[in-house]
Amino acid sequence: MNITQKLEKLDRFTKEVEKFISSSHVSTDPYEIEATSADLSLLPKYHYKFKEEFRASHVIRPGNTEELSKVMKKCREFSLPVTIRAAATSCFSSSSPTRGGAIIDMRRMNKVHEIDADKKIVRCDAGISWIKLIESLLDYGLAPKCYPTSYKASCLGGFVASAGKSGIGVLKYGGIRDALVSVTLVKPDGSIEEITKDSKGNLTLDNIVESLGIYGAIAEIEMTITTLKTSLGMIGYGFKSFNKAIDFYLTLKNNKVNKPFFLSLSNKKFEKLAHKTLPTRDFFVYAVFFDDPDLTEKALASSKEAALKTDGLSVDEWYLKEKWLDIADTELNLGRLCRNPVFQEYWIADERCQSFYEMYHSKTKKLMYKNAFYIMAGINGGNRIKIFGLSDIKNPREFFGIKANFHELSKFAYGQQDRLYTIGVVNTFYFIKFNPDGLEYTKALKTKLDPENLVNSYRFVQAKMKYWRIQLLFFIAKWLYWVA
Repeated sequence: MNITQKLEKLDRFTKEVEKFISSSHVSTDPYEIEATSADLSLLPKYHYKFKEEFRASHVIRPGNTEELSKVMKKCREFSLPVTIRAAATSCFSSSSPTRGGAIIDMRRMNKVHEIDADKKIVRCDAGISWIKLIESLLDYGLAPKCYPTSYKASCLGGFVASAGKSGIGVLKYGGIRDALVSVTLVKPDGSIEEITKDSKGNLTLDNIVESLGIYGAIAEIEMTITTLKTSLGMIGYGFKSFNKAIDFYLTLKNNKVNKPFFLSLSNKKFEKLAHKTLPTRDFFVYAVFFDDPDLTEKALASSKEAALKTDGLSVDEWYLKEKWLDIADTELNLGRLCRNPVFQEYWIADERCQSFYEMYHSKTKKLMYKNAFYIMAGINGGNRIKIFGLSDIKNPREFFGIKANFHELSKFAYGQQDRLYTIGVVNTFYFIKFNPDGLEYTKALKTKLDPENLVNSYRFVQAKMKYWRIQLLFFIAKWLYWVA
């Protein structure tokens, strides 16, 4: 197909879509396309922005499930690749186009359809922001069971599609998979399927969670919610060593009676970069308890007792409140301190956090770039560990040197039976390399539902670069960093 035929095809597609979606929600503006093609990761800046084949041709914003279904059908009819996007806060190019085509922006689908206060169930569009959902539930004295720390900006569907295993409320109530009652999915052919806990077809709820949209677009979500609690309490203790800090952290995490609503462990560098002030010791454990007053009081008392046994130094209450108010902006704050934030996320088991930190420390202590280390408690004995490298875009040797260091840590994580937390486009080659059984299953289901591989391509089943090329690239990058 020559360029003239391609443009004519795209023009026909635009006119077809504008028959059922207002032209104000169907954009071919290059600046809007560029702005919608990226997330907090830098892959679009380094690749897609400069390669015509990766640039999307449209940004389309359906307003409901019916419009979404028609758009997906039309894209299939025109063999036009589709990238499903919400707020794009999960990073790792999870919502960036890889084959051009149409970006389907879900954020107009933001309605609450039903709140059943008696059964404690809510049904809403997947494009609704968490903050809007939280505010809608407040009038009923209800609240979500779990939600991401990025709740001010992120959308419900993104938390489901990315993992939803770590965040606010997960220790107390379970991850997003535990809360789901049903999901309405628009499949690559445009057909609509409601998937419940009892579904026996090709797709189950387990397929949808952490799928990054490769099986279709999540349109609506029904999930259980909980009663809004009346007492919020916070504790924070500083520690001289990681050993003491992780012991205290795991003591709080594994307390079956007084489960924290939120729990994290960070090093001093993270606190210094993410907040206005910082604790005086090298490691900091922070916990929030949200329950009825008597239960919250008991949780605070037992935490204090455990901290004394591990030589924890209490942090002032005003700092704890500041940290809670900043929780939604914490990771963004680090990014504002440099022109080129680099990060990686790992899913590490409780019993292997110590060994992972020791490897991280040994790999990082001799390097010159600014770095930070952060753990957020997750479900089923897992923890989301996020490491940061703050670089300058004018220094590509440092940028790729940091990436090379993260690569070594990723191999170590898989070597000790752990894995990466977020896959996205940039980490798919790890999934292909280290999870052959998962790859075979995922590829078979993807091929069955999307034989042309049009929807959210280059996630899980196919990578942009081969693993051996990544190995070579990072070997050279590491050598150049040390020489520089």
